[in-house]
Amino acid sequence: MAEKLRQAKKNVHEALADSFDTPRAVNELSSLVVAANSYMNAHVNDMKLPLVLTVSRYVLFVLKSMGVYESDDIPTDTTEGAINKEETIAPLMNVLSKFRDDVKLNAKEGPGQMFKLSD
Repeated sequence: MAEKLRQAKKNVHEALADSFDTPRAVNELSSLVVAANSYMNAHVNDMKLPLVLTVSRYVLFVLKSMGVYESDDIPTDTTEGAINKEETIAPLMNVLSKFRDDVKLNAKEGPGQMFKLSD
């Protein structure tokens, strides 16, 4: 999982450095989220939670950089009681999935439409 995170960071950086290739960057984030979900499902009893949190924070950082989220939109893990990881990250994943779907639908419209989506 750590290697997938490292590679995703590299690929997202390259995509954004390439004339803000937002569809490619979002695709990389989506792949990272899928890998993280697979990792969590496969390692229920021996999951490296700091690694999963690092993935989550990175995805959130990039989405905030793109303007998808504002600071007060983000669920925090500082609430009292037990934290349900799935409930905590579900809003983030839903927004990412919707953004990815919107990018895919509007990709053929050209860069102008992509800029509108990312604003």
